[in-house]
Amino acid sequence: MNSRPPNVDLFPPLDALEAVLWPGLALLVFVASAVIVDLVIVMATRYRLVDLPNRRSAHALPTARGGGVAIVITMAAAATAAAFRWPDMSLPIMLGTLLPALVIGFVGVIDDMQPLKATLRLLIHIAVAVAITWFLGPLRRLALPGLPEIDLGAAAWPITVLWIVGLTNAYNFMDGIDGMAALGAVVAGLSIAAIAMAVWVPPLMVLGAFLAASAGGFLVFNWQPARVFMGDVGSAFLGTFFAAMPLLFPEQQRGFVAVPIVMALWPYIYDPLLSVLRRAANGHNPLEPHREFLFHRLVRSGVPHARVSLLYGVLAGLGGLAGLAMVSPRVPLVLRTAAPVVPILLAAALTYGIERRCARVGLAPAGGAEHSPKPA
Repeated sequence: MNSRPPNVDLFPPLDALEAVLWPGLALLVFVASAVIVDLVIVMATRYRLVDLPNRRSAHALPTARGGGVAIVITMAAAATAAAFRWPDMSLPIMLGTLLPALVIGFVGVIDDMQPLKATLRLLIHIAVAVAITWFLGPLRRLALPGLPEIDLGAAAWPITVLWIVGLTNAYNFMDGIDGMAALGAVVAGLSIAAIAMAVWVPPLMVLGAFLAASAGGFLVFNWQPARVFMGDVGSAFLGTFFAAMPLLFPEQQRGFVAVPIVMALWPYIYDPLLSVLRRAANGHNPLEPHREFLFHRLVRSGVPHARVSLLYGVLAGLGGLAGLAMVSPRVPLVLRTAAPVVPILLAAALTYGIERRCARVGLAPAGGAEHSPKPA
C-alpha cells in the first residue's frame, strides 16, 4: 500500500527545520494579534471609539470596537510568509485571497465608522466574489464518498459567487456576542489545517493554522466579558478568507474538500440561513438588523455568552472532525459516507434544543412579538 501523501510531488514534505519554524510562526502570530488588540483597546478608549449599547445590543457596557484590524494585519503578514515559501501559490494566496479579503476588510472599516447602505455593501461583496472566482476559478464539481462526482456545469460560477457572498455576510452576522466569531475562526482554521494535512497541501495547512492563531490572539480580549469587539473589519475579512480557501486547493481536490470545509463552518452558515428563511416567511426584511438568530435567542433565554459561544465552537469542531473523516482514506468507507449527515443531525438538535428552552422560559417564537422571558 502506498503511504505517500497524495500531493507529495507537488508539495514535498517539510524538512525538520520547517517542522519547528511554522508552529513557531503560528505562535508569533497569536502573540502579535493579542498585542495589537491590546493597543486597539488603549487607542479606542483614548479616542472614545466604542460601541454604545442599544436595544439590539447583546452587551450592556461601552466596548472598544475595531479589534478585528489585528486579525487583518497579522493574517496579511502570515499569508505573505506562506506565499514567499511556496512561490507557485503566491499569486493565488496574495491576489486571489488576501487582496480581496483586504478590500472587504477596508469596506468593513468604513461601515464600522459610517454605516453603508445595504445595497451598496452587497454590490461590493458581489464584485469581490466575482473577482475571486475569476482569479482562482469556480468550484466545478463536488465529490462525496461512495457517490458519483457531481459536475456543476453552468451552475459552477453562480454557485461559487453565491458561496463567497453568502459566507462573507453570514460570518459577519455571527459576530453578535462575546467570543462567537473569534472562537469559530479558531475551530474552522484548525479544521482546515487538518484537512489540508490529510490531503497534503502544506500552504493551506499553514494558512489554516495562522487563521486560528490570529483569531485566538483576538479571542483573549473578546471572551466574556469582552473588552473589544471584532467589528465588520474582522468578521467580513474572515468570512471572505474562509470562502476563498476551498478554491486554493488544487483543481482536482476542490470538490473533494469543499464539503468538509463547509462542515467545519456549519453552525455559522446554518444559523444565518435559518434566520433569513424565518424572517422571509414572516414577511420581514431578512437583511434588516435583528436579534432572531438562534444564538441571540439562546442568550435572551438566560444562557451566558461564553456558554453559547463554546456550544457553537464545539458543534463546529464536531463538524470539522466529520469533515476530516471524509477525506481520510484510513477511515472505513461506510463512516466516510455517513459523515455529511453529522451536521444535519446536529443542526436539528440545536434548533430543537434552543426553541424548547425558549418556550420553557416564555420567550416568543422566532418572528413573534418580543417580550422579556421569565427566569430560567
